[in-house]
Amino acid sequence: MAALGLGSSTAGAEADETLTIIHDTHFHGRLEDDVATIAEYWALIQHLQDEHENAIFVGAGDEFSPSVEGSFFEGEHIVEALNIMDPAGVAVGNHENDFGEDVAEERFAASEFPWLATNMATEDGEPYPETEHYVTTEVGGLTVGVIGFVPDGFSFDGAESLDLIESTQDAVDTLREEEGADLVVAGSHLGGVSPKLEVAEAVDGLDAIVGDHYATIEDEPREESGTVISVAGDEFDHLAYLTLDSDGELLEHELISLEEYKESEGIEPDAEMQELYEEYTSIIDEELDQEIAYAGVDLDARFDSSYNKENEYGNLVTEAMAHGTDSDVAIMNAGGIRSNRIYEAGPITAGELVDTLPFPDPVIRAEVTGDELEGMLLDRVSTLPEANFGAQQQIQVHNIHYDWTGIEDRAVENIHVGGEPLDPDATYSAALTNVMASILAGIRGEAEAEDQGELTDSPGNLLLEHVEDLGYLEPELHNRIHRFDEDVGEPTGIDHGDQQVTLEYPVPEHSLGTHESTFYAVNQHGVRIEATAVDERDDAVSVGFPSGAFETLATGVEEPTVRVFGGFDPDDSDDGYALERDGDLLELPVAARFDYFVLRGDVPVDELELEALEASGDETDETNDDDGDGSDDESDGEDTVTEDDVGDDTAVDDDDGSPGFGPLAALAGAGGGAYLYSRVKDDANEEQDG
Repeated sequence: MAALGLGSSTAGAEADETLTIIHDTHFHGRLEDDVATIAEYWALIQHLQDEHENAIFVGAGDEFSPSVEGSFFEGEHIVEALNIMDPAGVAVGNHENDFGEDVAEERFAASEFPWLATNMATEDGEPYPETEHYVTTEVGGLTVGVIGFVPDGFSFDGAESLDLIESTQDAVDTLREEEGADLVVAGSHLGGVSPKLEVAEAVDGLDAIVGDHYATIEDEPREESGTVISVAGDEFDHLAYLTLDSDGELLEHELISLEEYKESEGIEPDAEMQELYEEYTSIIDEELDQEIAYAGVDLDARFDSSYNKENEYGNLVTEAMAHGTDSDVAIMNAGGIRSNRIYEAGPITAGELVDTLPFPDPVIRAEVTGDELEGMLLDRVSTLPEANFGAQQQIQVHNIHYDWTGIEDRAVENIHVGGEPLDPDATYSAALTNVMASILAGIRGEAEAEDQGELTDSPGNLLLEHVEDLGYLEPELHNRIHRFDEDVGEPTGIDHGDQQVTLEYPVPEHSLGTHESTFYAVNQHGVRIEATAVDERDDAVSVGFPSGAFETLATGVEEPTVRVFGGFDPDDSDDGYALERDGDLLELPVAARFDYFVLRGDVPVDELELEALEASGDETDETNDDDGDGSDDESDGEDTVTEDDVGDDTAVDDDDGSPGFGPLAALAGAGGGAYLYSRVKDDANEEQDG
């Protein structure tokens, strides 16, 4: 951190025989994050440029979107900022296309620096309009070639994705043989380190790859077959630089935390960039700083929370989508929830909500069959060992309950809609994001997401409308999504006593021990009870539940589908699951938010001597999927979940003083939704007034 110069490590190289690469951008259209502003970021880049005589700045892509600022200005503000920075090149990211090809080409044309898309071309093989496959720049005594990678397999409409290895080798050969390049550097929007390692191993003459689609951060660079690979996250949290000699040998590398640097050294914002920052932020602050709701609980919009489990904020999002489009179900792709922040309980502004869901595409209300619905759920499941972030369900849903697994193969099971088993031939109305509608189009063998149903409003506008109407927010879990890594089948023993129902299941073969506090039983309505006794012995685990609660779970609904879930430590050795990626054994379970694998056992309700309950009106309401009291995360093993109908609760008055959103309703990028309750507790108004 402290050493920003070349120092002794470059003593053997003349200054004009070295190249320092400072990276990267990946701004998502933001002008600031929780760590720094773009004016502070640019000031530090200039400091590094001053400290290193032969320095270039390279960008990684995803500059225009998704963010509140991106939604307002569609990348115009970022082009203006990057024109000040004058990078040697910026890779084209997938989000450069969020506002359509016309806007992207207009922004590229307005740029005073090159946009690079080496592995994307028009149908006749030419660079995509207003982009380049490669460029050269003179730095000191060196000719430097710069290329850029779009995500492998990605292309704009009217373009095609080129073979990554072949297109890269062609560009490198041209740069070295025809353009006289001494060094070749790639700005990268490839996802994760693995594809970069593959490029480095397969391509001759590529000296460095910088940047990452997944915002990966690594303290030290990797070196593979003569190529240095450096990744530094995204937005304004980090900068990195690496210095090469004229032969491409690494002399120095540094990953700089802006948070730490600001604390130790301080950063004076660049005056020109500060003026731009203030100009653009002032335009949106006036509207988005308005408080429109009060959150009774924290709102968790982190990526890990959306990708790995059912999430309260995901329920908030999908309920708004379903209610705003009058749909039976709703599905939000987890990546559509973007801010990666927790918003603490208290007043919530329009800007905070819009920031979580900035994509401009409208929600599509489609009529789908049960088979198509199942296909969409299945498509989103990522599997080990291939998936970089582990097995994940990667969606949030409304009014759908299901189990999923993703170990070596994937499956979705026990799918229910509104508590009823999924009928493969029935038709359901579904509110879908553009990503989910694209998946539906693929299932149907069609091309366009927009052709799959009725185009409605953007998720963000549905969110704002719902929040403004309801005022008080308290999203909760409904036990809709259940991961399992091992299916242990039906119990090998059942003991139904007066006080406790005990079910005995085999322990998975590759278990190193169960987590007693994680066991629970749940039915197809999401009604859940926690185990009160768990005992593992002799390759079996006995799971006990209070008889009365279990009978309610298993008989309080028609045709109950009841399962038992519980955590266990997986053996990830050669004698266990032995899951490998790139030749290395994975340390399981890999996915964030899971510290263990999960077993699932069936409950043969028909074989149990259960005294059926006569469901009253109130008991029926408890299984209503629309609303509920909620509980803690399904893995923490604490509270019983029921889904109480809150329709009789006090609604927020329409004239409660929440501001209107005329201009906001037209936000191109306002995406997302809200899962909001119109329950106003006795002290809610006092809290808001205070």
